[in-house]
Amino acid sequence: MNNLDDRAVTRPGLSTTLGMTGMIALLLLTGCSFFSRTKNDIYTLDRIAGTPSGARGTPIGIESIELPPGIDRREIAVRKADHQLDVRPNQLWSADLHPLVLHTLAFDLASRMPEGMVILPGETKPAAVRALDVVFEELAAGPDAKVVLDARWKLDNVAHHETITVDIPSLDSKDVAGGVSQALAKLADRIAGFHG
Repeated sequence: MNNLDDRAVTRPGLSTTLGMTGMIALLLLTGCSFFSRTKNDIYTLDRIAGTPSGARGTPIGIESIELPPGIDRREIAVRKADHQLDVRPNQLWSADLHPLVLHTLAFDLASRMPEGMVILPGETKPAAVRALDVVFEELAAGPDAKVVLDARWKLDNVAHHETITVDIPSLDSKDVAGGVSQALAKLADRIAGFHG
């Protein structure tokens, strides 16, 4: 057998070397994109304390909250013209919006009522409790620089309808979070005012 023929068969050619180099470059590029993920900005709702009323009686517990479809998500969503939503995939609430709204409204309401008059989420409900149900038709910013809260709430079998508008400096996510916090605080004021 000829030794020259064996070397020619086992020696890599130019196309094999280019293929290996291309494969290594591809692995490096995909590895780099894996490590260079886009940073998420995380936002939460602020609890805004109010002035406690002196009203006593049977405590209130939030029984249910319903948020508008499309808005109840982890990503911040802002209304745009023509019935569209601007869903911001890298600007997120600290949790899904539903539990944030529930906790913020409950604690805002508790700060406006005497100690023990609001059953907070996670607390054991006493035998006698007044159920509060809130259905949000709207709880969003945009397309103008404002947050609109449109909610129907029921306490003691009496239905109420509130529309609250909060002007905000811009539609930036931090301003949206601040506006939603203020709108929920105003709703808590109105619920506490009905109770008192």
